[in-house]
Amino acid sequence: MAREQLKTLTEPMYYVLLALTKERHGYGIMQSITELTEGRVSVGAGTLYALLSRFEKEGIVAQTREVERRKMYCLTELGEEVLTREYTRLNQLLKDGRFFFNKDGTLPPIDRDGMKIKEETDRATETDKQVMEGIPELPEEKQKKISSAPKRKSFRNALGKGLLTT
Repeated sequence: MAREQLKTLTEPMYYVLLALTKERHGYGIMQSITELTEGRVSVGAGTLYALLSRFEKEGIVAQTREVERRKMYCLTELGEEVLTREYTRLNQLLKDGRFFFNKDGTLPPIDRDGMKIKEETDRATETDKQVMEGIPELPEEKQKKISSAPKRKSFRNALGKGLLTT
């Protein structure tokens, strides 16, 4: 049952396990997380000790020793497996997302009921017309060569099938 519950980790869980790739005490774990995330994530003492207790019960972390009343913790082999599995899962999410995002991290226009695709192809068609108007006519023999060449898929068909992205 415990393994099923930890199929995916919350952000605090993930960062606690990351911090415990090195033996640390509670306050050291909190500091490590804040440093690593540049303050974006902070885990309070209540959350931390509740997680440590849960992780200890499930065999994910173990108390290694006590130094000056500070309990030191570290990942177990099971903890390493849980952390590695989560790291792999997060990387897969990123990989999947790259397919849908532009290189600068922005989303391309969202297609709602096919309207964006139609608007974009109409805009592209209009741009193509403007560009074509500025190109001088080819000699007749070259026009024949081009017209007898195998036909390419149209921009509209390629965009509609998701073959082209903006």
